[in-house]
Amino acid sequence: MERRELGGNLSYAIVQDGVLVGACCLFRRDDERDDIREIGYWLHPAATGRGLATRASRALVAEAFRIPGVGHVEISHDRANHRSGAVPARLGFTELGPRPAERLAPADTGEDRVWRLSRADGTVD
Repeated sequence: MERRELGGNLSYAIVQDGVLVGACCLFRRDDERDDIREIGYWLHPAATGRGLATRASRALVAEAFRIPGVGHVEISHDRANHRSGAVPARLGFTELGPRPAERLAPADTGEDRVWRLSRADGTVD
């Protein structure tokens, strides 16, 4: 059985013109319900503003909804990271509100914005 069918974490490289420019993943948070998967994405600063994170996230939403029992996909990002927030907004996610988060970088606020797309909302085309 494939890892996806088992609901395992999936990680992918984001490549542009044959060059690795980032990564994205679909995962189940340890503290979340079984029917929720979260998307994460990271890009080299030189690769931002080209729609790469949006396209990768769109593909991961479709992948998440292929997993039996998954009804929701979430994206979270630091409150100060406005560019990351543009991705779920573009894809039709609804903002749920803030969640306390560990400050991992000097510019982090310690608060994440959490966005959710439900299967009932329809998959992202």
